[in-house]
Amino acid sequence: MLTEPCDADTVSARKGSPVLRIGLVPQDNAVKMVKKWQPLADYLSGELDRDVELEIKPDYRSVITGLANGKIDLGLLGSFAYVRAAEGKKIVPLVRRVIFGSANYHGVVVVHAGSTIHSFAELRGKRFAFTDRNSTTGYALPVRYMHQKGLGTPHHFFSEVIFTGNHDSALLAVYAGTADGAALSTTRLDPQNLKLESLRIIWKSETIPLGPFVARKDLGDAMIGQLRQAFLRLGSTPSAKPLLKQFGVDGFVPARDRDYRGVRNLVKSLEGMIPEE
Repeated sequence: MLTEPCDADTVSARKGSPVLRIGLVPQDNAVKMVKKWQPLADYLSGELDRDVELEIKPDYRSVITGLANGKIDLGLLGSFAYVRAAEGKKIVPLVRRVIFGSANYHGVVVVHAGSTIHSFAELRGKRFAFTDRNSTTGYALPVRYMHQKGLGTPHHFFSEVIFTGNHDSALLAVYAGTADGAALSTTRLDPQNLKLESLRIIWKSETIPLGPFVARKDLGDAMIGQLRQAFLRLGSTPSAKPLLKQFGVDGFVPARDRDYRGVRNLVKSLEGMIPEE
C-alpha cells in the first residue's frame, strides 16, 4: 500500500471536497482502460484526501473540451493534443510518462509482414488507418511527412481512410486485414504482443516527447504542486512497481511547456492541412 488506511474523519473530509476527475482517451477498449487506470485514481485519492474518478472520453477533443469547461480536472494528452489545448492557457503540464525506459517516443507506419508494400509512397491507393485527428503519431506526423514528400492529402492519396479512435485498434486493423497500413505510436509496440510478429514498420518519425498528464490551471498552484509530487513519488517508490506495471509505464518525470517547442513547430507547419473537427 502506498497510503495509510483512512479513518472516519479522513473519509468525512474527503466527501466534503469536490471530486477530482481524470479524462482519458482509450488506447484499447473502455473497460480495459478503467481496469488499467483505476489504481491511479485510487492512489491519487489517498494522496490528496479527496475522491478521484476516471472519465473515459471518445477522443482528445472531448478531453480538451472538458478541461476548458471545468468538467475534467486532469487529463492525459498526446503531445499534439497538448500543444493545441495549451493555446487557451488554461492547463498546466504535470508529468510525462516513461515507457520502455524513455520519456520520448516515435510515430511509425506499419503494414502486414507479408505485404508487398515497403515504403510510404507504395501506400498510394491503399486503405489506411489513422487513430485521431488530434493524435501526434496517429495523424499529425504522417500527414506532415506526406506534405513534405508531395504525396498530397490523406483522402486523395489513400483509397480509404479509417479513424480507429485508438492505437491498438489501428494495429489490429492491419493485423486483421481491414487496413493495408496504419499510423501509431511506438508506445504500443509491446515486445510481448505476439501480433507484432505479423507486422512490419515501413516508416518512423523523429523523436518527440511523450504527451503529458495535465491539470486545469485554476486548480491553483498548491493543488497542482501536490498532484505533480504525487505522480513523481509514485514513479520513485519501490513498492509502487506493481501499480506502474498496471499502467504500462516505468515511471514519471516532470513535464514543462518548453518540452513541446518542437511539437509546437510541428503544429504551425500543419496549419491549414489538419481540420479542426
